[in-house]
Amino acid sequence: MGTTYSNISELTPAFKRLMGVREKVLSKAILEPYLDSHLDKRGVFMESASRFGTPQYLFDEPSLSVRIAAFKEAFGRYFERYRLFYAMKSNPFEGICRQAVGNGMGLDVSSGFELVRALKTGCSEIIFSGPGKTREELRLAIKNGSRVTPLMDSFGEFQRISELLKEKRNDKGPLKLGVRVRSHHQGIWNRFGIPLKDLSAMIKKAVSLKRTQFQGIQFHTSWNLDPVPQITMINEIGSYLASHVPKPFHRFLKFLDIGGGFWPEQGEWLNPQHTIKGKLIEILDPGHRFRSRHYHKKATTLDHFAKEIALAISNQPSPLCHLEIWAEPGRWISSPAMHILLEVVDKKDPRTVITDGGINLLGWERPLTEFIPVINLTRPSRKEHPLRIFGSLCTPHDVWGTSIFGNGIEVGDILLIPDQGAYTYSLRQSFIKPRAKVVRFDGNSLEIAEKEESCSLQ
Repeated sequence: MGTTYSNISELTPAFKRLMGVREKVLSKAILEPYLDSHLDKRGVFMESASRFGTPQYLFDEPSLSVRIAAFKEAFGRYFERYRLFYAMKSNPFEGICRQAVGNGMGLDVSSGFELVRALKTGCSEIIFSGPGKTREELRLAIKNGSRVTPLMDSFGEFQRISELLKEKRNDKGPLKLGVRVRSHHQGIWNRFGIPLKDLSAMIKKAVSLKRTQFQGIQFHTSWNLDPVPQITMINEIGSYLASHVPKPFHRFLKFLDIGGGFWPEQGEWLNPQHTIKGKLIEILDPGHRFRSRHYHKKATTLDHFAKEIALAISNQPSPLCHLEIWAEPGRWISSPAMHILLEVVDKKDPRTVITDGGINLLGWERPLTEFIPVINLTRPSRKEHPLRIFGSLCTPHDVWGTSIFGNGIEVGDILLIPDQGAYTYSLRQSFIKPRAKVVRFDGNSLEIAEKEESCSLQ
C-alpha cells in the first residue's frame, strides 16, 4: 500500500524528497550509436518509402531473427531445460509469429482471437493465458488440446473447463493445464491469476479432474528493468510449494512459467514531463515549458536477467528447482521488428511540420511520454534540432516529437520512427485515417506483406 498523509505538513517533506530525485539524462554515448544503427539501413528505408509509399510499417525480418537468436542464446546459457513462447499481444503480425514459430518458439495467446491466429501458423505449442476466458474460447482450446495449454486464471475458469470437458472432444489425449498465480504485492496486476495462498487448493482440484493433466504454474510481472520482480515471485512460490503443497502433489508439476516483462537493454527513454519531477511540475503548472532534454532509466542486459533468474531457481527447494522453465518474451523480441516511415506533407513554419501518418499507427499518445527519436532520412544527421512534428489527425494529441535528427526539414522528406514493433501494430486504430500497409524486408528484397486498409478516394 502507498503512504497516506493526514495534513500538508506531512506532505511537504515527501514533496521535497521527490523534487530532490536526480533523473539520469540520456547521454550521447547511448543515443549516437543508436542513431547510427538505423542510419546504416537508410538505403532500405528510402527504397521502401519510394516504392510503396507512406505511411508504412516496415517489417525488419533480419532484426527479428537477431533478437530471437539472442534470447535463445541467453537462456540456453543458464537453463538446461527451457521453452520460449512469443507473446502475441506485443505484436500479432503474421510474419513475426510465423518467424518465431519457425525458430522453435511456441506462442503465448491471451484471447480466442489470438488463439485462432496462432493455430493458423501451425504452431504445435501454444499457451493460453489472460483473464476472463469465455466458454467459446475455452471450447476452442479444448478442441485443440494437443497443441494448447490453458493457464487457469480463476476457480470460475476451472469450473467452466470442468463443465466443457463433459462435452464430446475432437482430439485424443488429456488436456494439459496450468494455473496462474499472483502475489499480494503486485498492485494493478492483482486482477490476474489466483492468490498464491490458494494454489494448494487449486492443485488438488486440478489433479483430480478427469481427462486432464495438471502440469505447472505461471506468474507474470511487467515492465521489468531488472529481474528483481521475477526473483521475488520465484522465492515466494518456492517457499509456498515446499511448505504448503503436500509432497504427493509435487510429482504433477512439470514447469514454472516466469512470464515476460523483460525490458530491452536500451532502457526506458522519457520526455521530461514523464519523469517524477516533470509529473509534479505539470500538476502545479500545466503550462510549464520543459527544456528539450531526454531522460534514461537503465535496464539490465538479458544475460543478467537469465543469469539471476537461473540462480534464484537453483536456490529453491524441491520441487521448484527441478522444473522446466518457460518464458513469454514479447516486447524484448518485437520492438526492433517494425519501424514506421512517414513523409512530411506540410511545413507550417520553420519549427512546425505535418506528416502523412498519425498516432493512430501507434494506437495511443506514446510520444507524449516516451522519447522516440525522429530521424530525417532525406537529410540525415546525428545533430538534433527543435521541431514540432505532428501527424495529420484532427486531434491536438497527434504529436510525433518536438525535435528532429537531421539537416533541416522540407516537404517531401522521409522520416523514420524506429523500433516501433511492440504494442503499436497491436494497438493501431482506424481513427480518422486507415491502418497503414506493412512492407516486409527479408534482408535482400522488399515486398508488400499486408495491404493498407481499404479507403479509396477515387
